Amino acid sequence: MTTETVRRVLDVIRTQICTIALSFTLFNLVRLPREAFKYGDIPYLVIYSFWLLVVALPTTLLQLAMGQLSQQDAIGVWRAVPILRGVGHLKVITSFVCCIYSMVYIALSAAYMIWIGKGSFPLKDCTKVHITPNGYENKMNASECFNATFLAPFTEQPQYLGVMAILIFVLWFFVPIMLFRLRKTLKISLVVLAPVIVTVAIVLCAFLSDSRILTLMLESCEHWTPLSQPYIWHSALVQALLSTHIISGYLVSAGGTIYKYSDVRWISTFVTITNLLTGWLSVFMWQSIGSEDNKDSSFIAILVLIYQSSISEKRSKEWPLLAFGIVLISGIVTVLTLLFPIYDKLHRVAGDHWRIFACASSALGTALTVSVLAQGIDVTSMLDELIVPVLAVFTTVVEIVGFVFIYGWYYLTVDIHFITGSRLPNFWLVTWWTIPVLLMGITGWWLRSLLRSTWGEAQTLWPLGSVFIGILVVMVVMAAVAVAKEEQFNLLTKMASAFRPSRLWGPEEPMARYVWMSQRFINEKANSEQEFNTDTKMFNNIITKYHEKGNEIYNEDWLHATDAYQSSPKALVKSDIIKKEDTLYNDTGAIYTIPIVSTSKRRKKEDEQFRSPNICIAKDELGGAVNCNCNRHFQLNVPDLRNNEVSTSL
Repeated sequence: MTTETVRRVLDVIRTQICTIALSFTLFNLVRLPREAFKYGDIPYLVIYSFWLLVVALPTTLLQLAMGQLSQQDAIGVWRAVPILRGVGHLKVITSFVCCIYSMVYIALSAAYMIWIGKGSFPLKDCTKVHITPNGYENKMNASECFNATFLAPFTEQPQYLGVMAILIFVLWFFVPIMLFRLRKTLKISLVVLAPVIVTVAIVLCAFLSDSRILTLMLESCEHWTPLSQPYIWHSALVQALLSTHIISGYLVSAGGTIYKYSDVRWISTFVTITNLLTGWLSVFMWQSIGSEDNKDSSFIAILVLIYQSSISEKRSKEWPLLAFGIVLISGIVTVLTLLFPIYDKLHRVAGDHWRIFACASSALGTALTVSVLAQGIDVTSMLDELIVPVLAVFTTVVEIVGFVFIYGWYYLTVDIHFITGSRLPNFWLVTWWTIPVLLMGITGWWLRSLLRSTWGEAQTLWPLGSVFIGILVVMVVMAAVAVAKEEQFNLLTKMASAFRPSRLWGPEEPMARYVWMSQRFINEKANSEQEFNTDTKMFNNIITKYHEKGNEIYNEDWLHATDAYQSSPKALVKSDIIKKEDTLYNDTGAIYTIPIVSTSKRRKKEDEQFRSPNICIAKDELGGAVNCNCNRHFQLNVPDLRNNEVSTSL
């Protein structure tokens, strides 16, 4: 094997490890088990698998394909439909919001790792000793421990909030260093962190798992009552969108960078399969590690499970350290994948100064995360269960409608044919047509049940109202900006033009763009076999005449030309004074025009026989007077060759 072959194989392996690492985020390792505990393990996992295959797989293919074709970020890809550019901004906002409450989770796991590592286990502030017939016993459970320490109100335990603020600051400013060179450092980080997560998970399962608990979990297959409720369907749908990173714009940015040379069909399939396997295995892992008690279903359910099971099983403090460690590393992977599309956009906008804006975003993220933590864990639950689900479903629906129905399913299939080399089966088109109906139906069912059960509770109504108003404002403002940028004559034509692809839409690389545009032109004209054949004959005729005209320059006696000015070869220059009898360019307009001297200024003097529009003749001697009438951007002064002088002056 050559060095080049080895390098390519290693690059493919690194790319696949990055794909596997996407399934090791907090969405799969923390949120999915928590939702499964709430609605029933096996029923929830079955519905989650259904949404992965029906919704997540086709949407992943769409995002990867559009990102690989345009090599743009989540906002720039909307050059295809400029009027919907606000969807890209909503994806970036959603990614930042997810980053905020994920930092709370990461900071909590880091804080407990530090406190357990430097002190005793259980923590001193988490002990409430009571005398029982069996001796002294701690009556404080894990939820009470969290609420009494790092989640305590600022007025009661200010020192814990100070520690959390320091940890949040460190995480916001030091974890993004792994994105210092964006794609390169991201791949290195994911390649290093993914094996660590797998190793720690295997160790935990090997030494702490209990097969009896797995047996009890499988018995939940008999309880399918929650399937009649909209909450489990909507929760599993949002979980599928979160697990595959459809909501954040990561797939669009990665399509033009990490997966630039990969087949998007296989990558989308691999992303779906890895998330499917990781989702099931993560639920099995936490169920086997946890005790047989009823599982907590709050926002910090997995952290509570780790702490409570370690106390009830009387494990040494090394095991909770490993369990909190896997949550911490998974959180770092989550933050990296969420920040990548944001930093990708900053890099495209600010160039080499994007890191300054990245630091500013870290400062903003630190302030918002500490504010959310100070308000209590209820705010993070609201973001995770109300705000993000609405944003996820809305952006996914509008994205599919924009590309499939407005941009056009025909052009979409042509584009995917261009990047994959094979035609897209009609199966994918059917799934894209049905996804908006499914998503809007399930979300409407969920909203109806939610509003009926919580009507009159401001805690539910004002977040929903705020997110809908925010979506409307972003979409309207960005649509107005897109319409204003269109180069048309009136408002109606500007609005109509904003629904059509921008002239900047398509591959950025010149040759790839030329081939892409040629293929689109051929597909547009190839609706009938007759038109296709006619275009082919005309193309061959033009090429033949081009070579014939090009050979004529070798037959011309250009040393004894009678024209006052030398004219450029006819086959190489397209001028607007070409004679009408020249049939080579009968069907075309002027390509470009060479500046010429008017007829009134032409002088047929012997000493000016060799003058040309782009060559000026210097008089007599080097540095002497120059007689030049050309109006080019530069002058090339060539003396009379009969005096054997050579000089050039630019």
